[in-house]
Amino acid sequence: MRFTSVLFAGVAAAAAVAAPAELVERDFICLGDNDATKVANNFKSLITAYNSSTADAVLTSDFHDYSDSVNELINNGCPSGPAPLGSATFTSRAAFEAGQGSQPNIPFTILNVWHGCTNVVLRWKSSAPGFVQPEQQVTGIIVMETQFNGVFVAQPWLIKTVYSEFNSGAWLYDLNITTAHCSGGKAKREVPRVSLPFMV
Repeated sequence: MRFTSVLFAGVAAAAAVAAPAELVERDFICLGDNDATKVANNFKSLITAYNSSTADAVLTSDFHDYSDSVNELINNGCPSGPAPLGSATFTSRAAFEAGQGSQPNIPFTILNVWHGCTNVVLRWKSSAPGFVQPEQQVTGIIVMETQFNGVFVAQPWLIKTVYSEFNSGAWLYDLNITTAHCSGGKAKREVPRVSLPFMV
């Protein structure tokens, strides 16, 4: 009986020691809440107060950005343009820096942040992305894949890939590229009638 008690105590002690180690290892590998918030704010800083030093610090060198919404802006809403829909908007950190560095800073408010082990999801809005008055609010969703960069470093998690979509129609309006056709009544979309073959 005494041997069993001692054995049980030893197993319990070993489990108590092992459990924190497992938790530490899991937290070490996966994003925590603070890590996800830091990643989200890092991306925000690239929109609200861009500089190349920040981009070099928070993006991987093989950074990729996919956004049909941005491509639509680059194409000025035209069906054909330099950025085909479905293609990557930026295929490297250098390409992102060249593109974003030439753009004016815009207001960017973080509404929500969610995360998994290595992914961060960000919901955002911008109340004044253009110059047309009154401006239309733009809201969007960004999914970011991150890469672990180390423990004792300023940026433990780097942004590797971005998938971003937002209301590009409102943004094109705010930039005075497209003109809204408004009426007093409720807008109504006409649905074309399709004749279907009669089956017996």
